[in-house]
This record gives sequence, C-alpha cells and structure tokens, in this order.
Amino acid sequence: MRAEAYAKVNFTLDVYGTRPDGYHALRSVVLPISLADTLEIEATDDGLITSDTGYDDDLCVKAARVLKSSVSSLPPSVGAAIRVTKRIPAGSGLGGGSADAAAVLRALNGLWGLNFSVPELVEIGAQVGSDVPALVLGGPVLMEGRGERVSRIGSLIGQPNNRTINLVLVNPGIHSSTKDVYAACGVRENDAPSPTNAMASALKAGDLAQIAAAVSNDLQAPAVKLHPEIADALVSLRTAGATGVTMTGSGSCVFGFAPDSATAERISAELNFRGLQSWPVTTWLS
Repeated sequence: MRAEAYAKVNFTLDVYGTRPDGYHALRSVVLPISLADTLEIEATDDGLITSDTGYDDDLCVKAARVLKSSVSSLPPSVGAAIRVTKRIPAGSGLGGGSADAAAVLRALNGLWGLNFSVPELVEIGAQVGSDVPALVLGGPVLMEGRGERVSRIGSLIGQPNNRTINLVLVNPGIHSSTKDVYAACGVRENDAPSPTNAMASALKAGDLAQIAAAVSNDLQAPAVKLHPEIADALVSLRTAGATGVTMTGSGSCVFGFAPDSATAERISAELNFRGLQSWPVTTWLS
C-alpha cells in the first residue's frame, strides 16, 4: 500500500510551563503541507515490523508496534514491512518522523482490518509522539497539552473554490535540537494572552491577511540565538517578498505566505538561486 506522509507547519506555537510529565504545555495551530514522504507499507505474516530507514528511534516502527499492542486479538504472526522515500528534511520542525508514523497508523488500520475510528487512532498516536495526533487528524488543528489533545478548526476559506494557502519553505540546512531549543525558551504565564486564539479566529474568519499577521512561535527567538542561520533564512524570505514569515516547530525551517502559486514559485526560485533550499508548498483548510 502506498501512502503519502504530509509534513506540517505551526502557524502558532505558545509555550507554557512544564507539566508533571516533564513536557512543556503547548497551544498551537498545526496544518499539513504538500511536502511529503512516500511510504510503501506491506502487511506480512512473519510477526516482524521492519523499516528501511535504519534509524534506532524510527517512529514508523514504533507506531506499528504501538498499534499492534493495542489489539490483544491480533495473532503474533501479524507484521509489517515499511519502506520510506524521504523528502521532509530531519531536524527541520516539519514533523517528518511524526508524519511517517501517522501515515503508518492510518495504513495499517486498514491493512490489518482493525477499523479504528480517527479519534481512536489519535489516542494511539499520542503514545507514539507529540506531533502524531495532529497529523492523524489532519486539516487545520488546534493542538494542546504536549500534543495529545487535538481538535479541528473550521474555516470559511475551506470552500470548493478556495481551499488552499500558498506558502514558501526555506531550509537553512542545519539540524535544530528540540531539546536545546526548549531548554533555552522562556514560558508564558498560564493567564497570558494566547496568539493561538487570534490565529484560530483568523482561520474561522477566512481572512488571509489576518492569518499571515497572526503567525507566532515562542520557540523562534531561542532557536535564532542558537542558530543564526535561521535568522538569515527569515530575512531572505522576507526580502524575497513573502509575508507572515516565521519558523515552524523548534526549527530549523521557516515559512512565509504568498498570494498565489505563481508568486510562491517565483520566491522559491529566487531563494534557490541564492543557494538556499526552498520549496513552494500549499496547505489546505478543509
């Protein structure tokens, strides 16, 4: 079975205090984008769960194992072979590993005949990784907690004639450590205003200018201090004509808004000419 594993961007990311489990409490608006890994997933009868990525912390394998362990009636012989064609850069804040894990959960849910509902898969995904539930649910998502609480955000943009927003991604070409960035980040007071609320309102109103103006990421400032290359990418993207420029996740990728696909392609081509890795991508709001 072939499955596309779509990356994500954070339109907002609010960081609050540390929870009892050691994770930071978060609020974020998360959206999938058209940049994707491609997975080939096959059900096997040898009881093994394998992936060709070669990573010790492979989230594809972890997702399959968690899914299998959640069903006591599955025979031990049930297995899976997973092959991944990677396009989402690692350490970029685009959720590549989580996207792959979400795709594995959805695919094996069908291949193994489990018939879990989407909310049930979301709960299972929370055991795999913090970004997995949002990517299982898909669409514009309000993510809270450490990532385990997710809900869809409605949008007036999500009409048949206007379902996408054009974005430009830039990869500074460095690996940003999530642990280091969070360690360097200050936290919001629990009663502090949340930019995520403003973004949710902008999405519901369907106002593209308002959406671009509402982007926010509490992790951007500490990430820039640790990796000046991120600041350079932000400046390059703004200079090329993108609006609402910000970092996604804990970095290192940054993104900005373009009014249409032609402009996104022009900006991306200009940045690639300058030696930056860039892609024109879309996100969907329905």
